[in-house]
Amino acid sequence: MNRIKGLIILVAVALLVYFITRQVYEPEARSETISSTILLERVRPVLKLITVEGEFNEIYDSRSSASMFEILKSFTPFQKRALLRIKARVSVGYDMESMDLSVDDATRTVSLKGKALPEILSIEHQVDYYNIDQGLFNSFTAAEINRIEQDAQLKIRQQIPKSGLFEEAVARRSEVIGVIRALVEGAGWTFADTSGPHGAPVPIKQ
Repeated sequence: MNRIKGLIILVAVALLVYFITRQVYEPEARSETISSTILLERVRPVLKLITVEGEFNEIYDSRSSASMFEILKSFTPFQKRALLRIKARVSVGYDMESMDLSVDDATRTVSLKGKALPEILSIEHQVDYYNIDQGLFNSFTAAEINRIEQDAQLKIRQQIPKSGLFEEAVARRSEVIGVIRALVEGAGWTFADTSGPHGAPVPIKQ
């Protein structure tokens, strides 16, 4: 009888060890089966980090004179001048609407598709007028003031390609893609960046 009790206790202990061992190793197995929905929820916010900002300050000086007689253009009443400062905050990065994350559950692969070139996402500008001098016979019209502001903004846009923001955005993209790759592969999936090679920035539309 004691022998039977001993066997029962031995079997019970073996079963207990089995279940404890199973519970210990089960969480690690679960981590390898993260669903595609949860994975995308983790990856998408990281993509938004591929944006760099720069601040610009530009002094714009506009002068003109008007008269039927050339000799009169050198006199103050026929001259006008607008001196203004434009401050701008520029965001350069990748259009999130053009980038697409697709998931293949069969092969457990997350693919990134879309443009691989950075572009200007936004320009926020503020114009401060230092001085406006208008002659008695030559004053600024609303259309001229509007044109002057547009010309000043264009000068800011022309500086952006020389600022290094595009190159910084490309470098930031590589860093963020590295984070996404680690995130995806750490979950037991494969990551594929199929958005194409990196190259020169997209030309600015004027």
